Amino acid sequence: MRVLNSLWYIFPYFFLGHLVGDYMLQNGYIAARKSKDLKVLLLHILLIFISQLVFLLGAGFGAIQFFSVLLLSVFHFLIDFGKYKCKRSFCNSWWYYLLDQGFHILSFFAVMVPFSNVDFFLSHDLVVVLSVMVFNGYFVSILVHFITSDGIYKRDYLGYLFRMVAPVLYYVSTTVFFIYAAIMLLFVWRIVKHSKSKSIISSVIINYILTLSSSIILTGVML
Repeated sequence: MRVLNSLWYIFPYFFLGHLVGDYMLQNGYIAARKSKDLKVLLLHILLIFISQLVFLLGAGFGAIQFFSVLLLSVFHFLIDFGKYKCKRSFCNSWWYYLLDQGFHILSFFAVMVPFSNVDFFLSHDLVVVLSVMVFNGYFVSILVHFITSDGIYKRDYLGYLFRMVAPVLYYVSTTVFFIYAAIMLLFVWRIVKHSKSKSIISSVIINYILTLSSSIILTGVML
């Protein structure tokens, strides 16, 4: 039971390292070219390795932990290489996107055990909040794009602000969070009322629901 508790405690550190490397450190060039150019894919994997390494550092981190991060990066490469080789349309669908991220998350558990005795430099609560912020800002945005649009993905910085502030408010005060949710609901209602685009309406509604849900569920579960 102690090991299981340890793994659950350290999961957010792996989660944040993955999210920063797979989203924040992945610019438009890498995102567009990694499934076509093996060198770009390898660059992406290097950034993943660095990101995971940074967030997993702590007292007790040694050679075993280093090679565990390296192995995790190999797993990430193998998963992404599958998409690199896949030329079918379903590889660009929203459910393949979920499957891809699901495999990445499952791969954490293959290398977690050596970290059960590491005293991480970053506080647990901070890592949890940051991971949900990045999840909301990037993962939710791309998922909604896959579901509601057939066009080219463009980063929605105003949407990032709305989604990323939500878990911070939930962590600080649930009362403030629900007040914020109510205020945002008014904006959603206004957009739905005046917009004639079904794609925009769907995007706004799904963004709202996923943002609030992930802020409550992920923050609550990982803390």
